[in-house]
Amino acid sequence: MITATPVTSRAITQPAKGGEARLADIRSYYNAVADDYRAWSPGMNMHFGYWSWKVNPLRREAMLERMNLEVLHRLDLPASGAARLADLGCGAGATARAIVQHRKHCTVDAVTLVAQQIVQGAQLNQAAALPNQVRFHLADYVNTGLRAGAYDGVYALESACHAQGADKRALVREAARLLRPGGTLVIADALRRNNKPLPGFMERIYRLWCRHWAVNELAEKEALHAALAGQGFTDIRFQDISLRLAPSALQIPLFATRFALRELWRARFRLSPLRRGHIVASYAAFLLGLWLPGFGYYMVTARKPVDDGGTPEAMKPSAQAR
Repeated sequence: MITATPVTSRAITQPAKGGEARLADIRSYYNAVADDYRAWSPGMNMHFGYWSWKVNPLRREAMLERMNLEVLHRLDLPASGAARLADLGCGAGATARAIVQHRKHCTVDAVTLVAQQIVQGAQLNQAAALPNQVRFHLADYVNTGLRAGAYDGVYALESACHAQGADKRALVREAARLLRPGGTLVIADALRRNNKPLPGFMERIYRLWCRHWAVNELAEKEALHAALAGQGFTDIRFQDISLRLAPSALQIPLFATRFALRELWRARFRLSPLRRGHIVASYAAFLLGLWLPGFGYYMVTARKPVDDGGTPEAMKPSAQAR
């Protein structure tokens, strides 16, 4: 594992058996499209934005930053005092920076697979005078190597999609391990609303999107709920915020078209396959967002319980073990 304040080298956490190809695909994708995300957001917010009445729907960066604060709000931290958080799939750390700027006594351990993102994030941390509050770790977020039970909150903002399976069980299990009793998990991402088959044309668009954004499959709502409950989480809530995403999502066609034309001209029409695929998948993402029977964008929250003796339910021995 590599940690960074801004950058310090240690041994890299090894991926779970059989996951090497998946992790390699994710690394290749994000290494290839780093400049594309910078065009979307100068602050390297690698997600969609959250619109509220206080935010101009034409100001994309303001909506992206608002999404960061919505994640912070749902972590339900104490009103004051220090808090320790883990960001699973942090990109270049934009959400972590936004959180510590609003909560001066927070620290965030930010996990990414991509070394280039750590370099970018360290530079942005230095520019924001936050080098000691956000620490980067180069690791698979389902096997972070971070200390168990050490975190008041864990979140995954548009990164859970990269975990395997419709239930994202390995990611949920790692979050449960990291959280202290009473801590909160927040997952913000697009989800399958159900496990019903998609119409043929929408299935093709979905698979094209998955292929070009290094995603095996999106989480499915019921399966994710079952995984959370299976790890002992309580107070599990799924809030559909699709309409809040609409103003930023509606910018995709114009943004993608202008960006594609500019980059094709700069590259003399020789963009790499990964970058071409990323642009195509941007249009696919817009179309998926319009298919409301099958897809929605959710803010998922769940709490790691504490029993009367202070032991989280998920860590108790089973009835058979007793």
